Amino acid sequence: MAEALDIELLRTFHAVLRFGQFLAAASFLNKSPSAVSLHVRRLEAVAGGRLLERDNQTVSLTPLGRRFALQSAELLRLHDGLLASFIAPVASGRVRLGISEEYAGAVLACTLPHLAADFPCVELEVETGSSGRLNTRLQRGQLDMALLVAPADVAVPQARCIKTFGITQPVWVAAHGYLQDLAKPVPLALHGKGCPYRSVAVDALSQQGRRWRTVIISAGVIALEAAIEAGLAVGIVDRARVSQGMRVLTVADGFPELPVHELRLMLAPGELSEAGEVLARLISHGFEC
Repeated sequence: MAEALDIELLRTFHAVLRFGQFLAAASFLNKSPSAVSLHVRRLEAVAGGRLLERDNQTVSLTPLGRRFALQSAELLRLHDGLLASFIAPVASGRVRLGISEEYAGAVLACTLPHLAADFPCVELEVETGSSGRLNTRLQRGQLDMALLVAPADVAVPQARCIKTFGITQPVWVAAHGYLQDLAKPVPLALHGKGCPYRSVAVDALSQQGRRWRTVIISAGVIALEAAIEAGLAVGIVDRARVSQGMRVLTVADGFPELPVHELRLMLAPGELSEAGEVLARLISHGFEC
């Protein structure tokens, strides 16, 4: 590679990998789809070959793309670490953060190393759970901020939303060998009350006049995914979390299309502390990696 690598091109490339779609990456980056395509083409010109195979729905890595993705991820991490090192560790205090269960690992992996290294006086308390439950605690002032999944068509006060990270597309999933018995209620693997995906699942089936029953309820995703992959139940997951042991159920299978959701970093009512501003900045910056 004779040319220099543009960090913004790398961010675009990794956003496309993360969401698996140019349109979703464009929404996440607040760029037009054509700008995202242009960034990828420019990066491919620098890399000397095609990095992505594309169709109308998804993208996949070429052999060159897989090698490039691994190496450039480390470059991004080092770049962001260098920038973070120049932030003076003057903030102090406690911050209570709520995270929707599915994103806790990714958010903490991006945030905790920088917080511990650069802001040792900031005390972080983390609570995971369904978006509905976390939003209730946020409105009551029991959390300072929360990363929540919510239907994209539900408006929120702009002053309370720090950042929208992009869209999530819930899909129906079942094991590859799962066979429907139309004479019986649909067996469901669900989060507890308050989960937005639970609500859209139940509402969608009710609108169709289909009966359903709960096979398993869990606050975490591991138990739900295990039940789905074992063929015991139908569930709803983000398209990005569809595993090799699952297949997506479509309208042709009798399951309606589900509404698009957004991932939002939301604030509690009132003023945000200096420590809270630090954490919000770290999540906004680090979660884009």
